[in-house]
Parts: sequence; structure tokens; C-alpha cells
Amino acid sequence: MAEEELKQEEVPAEEIEGEELSDEEAESENLPFPNARVVKIIKQNMKNPHQIKRDVKVQANMLLGTILGGIAQTMNEEEYFTLSIEHFNKAARKYREIALNEKRIRRIKKVLEKQRAELDEIITEIELELPPDEKPNSTY
Repeated sequence: MAEEELKQEEVPAEEIEGEELSDEEAESENLPFPNARVVKIIKQNMKNPHQIKRDVKVQANMLLGTILGGIAQTMNEEEYFTLSIEHFNKAARKYREIALNEKRIRRIKKVLEKQRAELDEIITEIELELPPDEKPNSTY
């Protein structure tokens, strides 16, 4: 009788793998894109080999779906029935300009740092020219 109970409790490996695949398939059905393709794109853009955790893959997939959804909503505001690549490019512009805006911000920061260094130099020169009793307490 104990042998019969053990045989009933044993689950064939095929059924276990089938359950795991069905979980992955169910998850991939909830994702906007095939997860394997998203992972391939991520890994193609990495110089060093990395192991990517599952939650990163899922969140990257969800982010791409959100971005595409935003582009589609923007394109939906067009008055034309047939949408062309110009409409897509117009809707996707804000995502493509992110890197350009980051470059602009870095350039502005460099200009401001240079101006601050010049101002510090001018303040130092002025303080050196003033007699000791007229030096202001400059704290900025």
C-alpha cells in the first residue's frame, strides 16, 4: 500500500516542465512584446556580459509597452485617417530627444562652472587689492 501512495505522489517530469512553461507563457501573454526579443536587444547593447534578473526583463518589457502606448495615443490625436512615418516620428520625438537634452544640460553645467571659476578669480583679485581694514567678510 505504501508503494501505491508513492507512485501516486510522483509527478512525471514532463508535467512539471509543462506547468513551468505554461506559467512563462501566461506571463508572456501579459507582456506587450516577446520577452526573448527584449532580452536580446538589452544584451546586444551591453559591452560586458551580465546576467539579467527576471524582474528587470519584465519591467523593461512593460516600459517599452508604455512608451509605444504613449506614441500611439499621440498619433491618435492626428486628424488624418492614414498615419505615415512623419506622424510616428512626430509622436516619438520626445523619446528620441532625451539624449539630446542630456547633452544640452551637461553643456550648460560646464558653462556655469566656468563662469563660477571666473567669478571666484575676480573676487580673489578684488580682495587682494583692498587694504586689510576694508576687506569684506565674503561668504557665498
